[in-house]
Amino acid sequence: MRKIQIGSVSTGTLRTEDLLNAVIGEIKYLEIPGTQEILDEASAITDFDAENSVFILEELFEKLNEYAPPHMQFGAHDGDGADFGWWPTDFENCHTVSIDQGKNGEGTFIDTECNLYVETNDHGNMTVKELGGAVIWDCV
Repeated sequence: MRKIQIGSVSTGTLRTEDLLNAVIGEIKYLEIPGTQEILDEASAITDFDAENSVFILEELFEKLNEYAPPHMQFGAHDGDGADFGWWPTDFENCHTVSIDQGKNGEGTFIDTECNLYVETNDHGNMTVKELGGAVIWDCV
């Protein structure tokens, strides 16, 4: 299994066929276990079948989100509904303990629900770590 790359997987299109190809490519790239059956279903579509493709696409999105690390999701970008990929989620609904809160949006806190240590600098860069220190994901 490979590491998730935060950012776009498919941009500028909402065509089901294009999204399906991009999502299949992402699942294959990440080598997500337990997806072979749905990938076989997707590859069996010869003449583009929009109704069946939407169903398969939804299943593939579910598989990607099951695979996602804490506070990460696969889906459309909040600011652009035709930009699909991996995006950080917010921590607003989590139980957090602030360790250091800066003036410019930077700070460090612990998400006590997920047992995560989160650092954000004044440029918006974020690192999410296990409490033991191993980096789960980071973004610039």
